[in-house]
Amino acid sequence: MTLFQRYQKAGIIVMRIFRWDLQLHFFWGFTLTLLGVYWLPLCGAGIAITVIKEFLDVWSKGSWSWGDFWWGIVGSFMSLAFLYTQEIG
Repeated sequence: MTLFQRYQKAGIIVMRIFRWDLQLHFFWGFTLTLLGVYWLPLCGAGIAITVIKEFLDVWSKGSWSWGDFWWGIVGSFMSLAFLYTQEIG
């Protein structure tokens, strides 16, 4: 099995577990929280936006998506963990 074939197989496995919509919520949670480097109130933006988005989904679609919620929160906490390990300032 070539390296390319291994990457393809790994990509298929990751996509089965971590769908595109969940990747998007992880990305937004991570990115918005990471912007807290430039303006401190944005450290909470990833969590706040995730919760607000889910409340808007309940209002518009009538359902709460726990997958979207948890992956957004995980992205925010991963970003906070990354920032914590960096020597900023």
